[in-house]
Amino acid sequence: MAAKKAKISKRVVDTLKPGETVWDTEIAGFGIRCQTRDKVYILKKRINGRQRWLTIGKHGEPFTADLARDEALILLGDIKKGNDPALEREKRKNQPTVANLMQRYLEEHAFEHKKASSAKEDEANIRNHIVPHLGNRQVIDLTVSDIDALKRAIKAGGGISQIAKDEPAPRLKGGPGAANRCLALLSKAMNLAIKWGWRADNPVSHVSKYKENKIERFLSETEIAAIAGALRKAELDGASPYAIAAIRLLMFTGARRGEILTLKWSEVHFDKDLILLGDSKTGAKPIYLNAPAKDVLAGLPKQKDNPYVICGTNQGKHLTNLKRLWQNVRNQATLDIWANTVPALNEFLQSQKETPPAQAISATARYAKKEGLELPSGVLDVRIHDLRHTFASVGAMGGLSLHMIGKLLGHKQAGTTQRYAHLADNPILDASNKISAKLADCMNLDTLTAKTEIQRG
Repeated sequence: MAAKKAKISKRVVDTLKPGETVWDTEIAGFGIRCQTRDKVYILKKRINGRQRWLTIGKHGEPFTADLARDEALILLGDIKKGNDPALEREKRKNQPTVANLMQRYLEEHAFEHKKASSAKEDEANIRNHIVPHLGNRQVIDLTVSDIDALKRAIKAGGGISQIAKDEPAPRLKGGPGAANRCLALLSKAMNLAIKWGWRADNPVSHVSKYKENKIERFLSETEIAAIAGALRKAELDGASPYAIAAIRLLMFTGARRGEILTLKWSEVHFDKDLILLGDSKTGAKPIYLNAPAKDVLAGLPKQKDNPYVICGTNQGKHLTNLKRLWQNVRNQATLDIWANTVPALNEFLQSQKETPPAQAISATARYAKKEGLELPSGVLDVRIHDLRHTFASVGAMGGLSLHMIGKLLGHKQAGTTQRYAHLADNPILDASNKISAKLADCMNLDTLTAKTEIQRG
């Protein structure tokens, strides 16, 4: 069917029939073509010796005749400046997506430069949070609003695990911490995108992280003794000697859970009183072997063809978690604390001797409520990582410097150790006490419970 010429207007567009094309009489190359279902505005123009056909858009989605005319003028202006809109569109069509970026991030950064467990965590956050929300978006098109929406979505409900299409996708746990970790990960990926020439800026840098309430739980001497007693009971009851040893090593060294569970005998140097880790969160790291830690290691049997210190149930593998034992230890330690601090419970607790600790906890709580007895918190809230905090807190309260504690824990940044500052001796407060004590002496005050004399230097 021959093309027609007319000033393209709503009336002209409404009368178009399938297969017809109308070229505008005012703007050369501007036209509209009626396809089987849609009417599409087009622009035909020779650019750099090549005939180009540009699609402006469908009529009504959102283009009207007037809006399409304006868009045609904009495109012609770009062409006059020496640009090729068709080529630009083709380039834009082939722009990498966020999914492409995250895959390259894993291959060229995480897997090469991060600890294996950290790279695995990145991979999970990408699969479960970032890709489901932003995977199909082009990197160049990401905005601050997109990142902020991602942050809020993860905080509110987590993500969707990418599993087989015929299986339901479970909701994943989110929260402020998960959102913050994803922001940090995405920010690093965006910085790499800038380096690779995929975009010019980092939109994540304009999105603030959520404030997290850092949980700092330090065990008291009573709680430490209760946990030690619960470990001895677990030992007598036949619990895994490797799991028990792992918890004791965590208590004596302040190491991270993953560092102990993946520890190999080749990294243990008894002659140097050292464990030398090659794959720690902070890079190569020494863990100092004190006498109790050496005793724990010396008492562990080595398994043939298993390089790991904390052996798992599978041949040649290490133990992967301590949850079951730790739960039992916490329960038993809490029962012991209750027995020692609430004498009125003793008779009832004796009746629970043969009851599994978890059930005994519930039964005792019900009994205490019925009898109007107040139970101390015990150690039910203590996490395995709190053993590391406890190691540091004992050092701080024992007068060790924050620098020394940081060395023992393997902190690379001094600020990381600063959380224990309030537990250490305060030299400024000590100086203030000395001055005030001298002033009180001069003023003949006798209300001070202790007085410290300033020595003349």
